[in-house]
Amino acid sequence: MTNPTLWRQEVTKLEAYVPGKSIEEVKKQYGLSEITRLASNENPYGPSPKAIAAMNAAAADSHLYPEPTSAELRSKLGELYGVDPSQILVSNGADNVLMLIGQAYVNPGDEVVYCVPTFSVYRTSTVVMGGVPVEIPLTADYKFNLEAMLAAVTDKTKLLYVCNPNNPTGTIVESAELEAFLKKVPPHVVVVLDEAYGEFIDVEGYKTGAEYVREGYPVISVHTFSKLYGLAALRVGYAIATPEVLAPVLAVREPFPVSRMANSAALASLDDVEYRDFILSTNREGLRYLGNELGRMGVGVTPSYSNFLFADLHRDAAPVVEALLRAGYIVRPCKAWGYPEHIRITVGSPEQNRGFVAALERILGA
Repeated sequence: MTNPTLWRQEVTKLEAYVPGKSIEEVKKQYGLSEITRLASNENPYGPSPKAIAAMNAAAADSHLYPEPTSAELRSKLGELYGVDPSQILVSNGADNVLMLIGQAYVNPGDEVVYCVPTFSVYRTSTVVMGGVPVEIPLTADYKFNLEAMLAAVTDKTKLLYVCNPNNPTGTIVESAELEAFLKKVPPHVVVVLDEAYGEFIDVEGYKTGAEYVREGYPVISVHTFSKLYGLAALRVGYAIATPEVLAPVLAVREPFPVSRMANSAALASLDDVEYRDFILSTNREGLRYLGNELGRMGVGVTPSYSNFLFADLHRDAAPVVEALLRAGYIVRPCKAWGYPEHIRITVGSPEQNRGFVAALERILGA
């Protein structure tokens, strides 16, 4: 057993990330043959058929190293967002991009400000570099408190994280509020907009992080192919920022961060606009259906702009989560985020959503 005294000091301040229960784990534990996982915000339909064909074709070249800059993918993303490819960095998943940002920017003693609860990598990427996390509570309606974040900025502040939509609450800050916030950020601070769920925002005229980059704000916009495009297992994430802001991130990135299969699948996913629109449409319908059904059962539902719902059961969620597991449904309990009566529910297919609603109704009735 490794002696903890040999560990890097910052590592002793961290706890390993605890993912949601796996399908395999639940099948074995409860003796079930069919499991529906609505805990990890995965695309219930999987990747585009074009993406599957592309990754299968790319498998034949697995003996070759990938093209290290993902030039073709950056070019296609540049067309999508209206930015130059030099303003895009592609790496091994959005969480990897966030870790790279911490490595590139955070010195010992630097402060990093964000609201909680949110994605845990902001804290990890700060602490591992010897930085100081400055954690601000969300607003009463579970949104990032931008005014409180600005008030917390000091001359030691290096990064501000805004998760938009926020995980686990699914909330967003309005475009006008976000733009006013960016205008007040001092020049020694970089804002990281985590837009892993950004494609799901269905608000007319809502501004994306790429638009703020084009307008010259000191912003890094972070995205993933894991959610909307269903490539979670392949690990493809990217950042959009000016070349000057991306330069230190490129300096610490791995030489070959994205596999040939992942790169090919991402390219094909962007080409399959019809499939993307299908996923967005069914997700909107699923949000409406689940929101209505949960409300009918007396469950509190926070308005969501993502592919999941933050639901208040108004009772200890642990027994409900356990009963759902026995019924074959995995959801994410929110006790670790400080909300023991909440669960996070991924929007599934219509069939999965109906089955989940029926199971939850039986459990709550009992």
